[in-house]
Amino acid sequence: MALPQSNEIDSTTDWNKSSYNESQIISNDPSDEIPTTIPTNYNYNSVSSTTPNTSNPVVDSVINQGKTELKKGQQQTEDIITKSKKVLKQHWDQTRTSLYQAQKKVSEMVPKPATDLIYWQNPIKSGIVFGVSLSVIITFMFLSALAAVSFWLLAILVVVGLYKLYNYVMATFVGRVQDDIFDSIFPPDVNISERQAQALANAIRANGTSLLKHARNLFLWNNLTNSILFGLVLFLFFYIGLSMNALTFALVGLVFLFTGKIQLNLALSLLFHYLLL
Repeated sequence: MALPQSNEIDSTTDWNKSSYNESQIISNDPSDEIPTTIPTNYNYNSVSSTTPNTSNPVVDSVINQGKTELKKGQQQTEDIITKSKKVLKQHWDQTRTSLYQAQKKVSEMVPKPATDLIYWQNPIKSGIVFGVSLSVIITFMFLSALAAVSFWLLAILVVVGLYKLYNYVMATFVGRVQDDIFDSIFPPDVNISERQAQALANAIRANGTSLLKHARNLFLWNNLTNSILFGLVLFLFFYIGLSMNALTFALVGLVFLFTGKIQLNLALSLLFHYLLL
């Protein structure tokens, strides 16, 4: 009779253990600690107010410093451009003064008869000189130097011989003696006096010295603007020489010399005026 009692006790203890384990498992469920619903009185502004500010004072200072340096660089660039313009204007004034002086010297060196020929003060003489010079250049363009020189010397000899023959015929058969124009051009006492030779030597010495000084200043860059202009002129001559020879250039120069005066100074003034604006 004692055995059934022990079995009942054991069964009750087992049931108590099983119920204890289930209650422990239920109590260990993590869902018991997390609420399934959000309370209605939750304040969202509190979260947003606690978020950190994205602006960084170090970054702002670096940006401001960069803007300041950029403004300084722009100001320095403008100052450099302004100073460069002042220097170019100063050199251009010196170049213009030197051009005026060179033009005055050239006008003083050129004799008045040559100036009268260029500006057609005597149309007959200017026409003869222009026609002969043009013919000589064209002859050298189509013939060799030896053939051209021989041709023109032979032409002069033939023309003078025909003129002498004409005067002889007129004096012998017609009885009309005419003055020989070649005797007036080339008098019998043709000579170079010592005074003329000394004057020519002095002119060559003075002009040669001035030319050497100008060449030294150009090639040694003593004047920036003059050296740049001289380089541009040389480059222009080089470019022209690729398309034409010296005789063609001389032909064009002769035509321009007798047909109009080229205002090179005005062209350079306009060029620098537009460059320095």
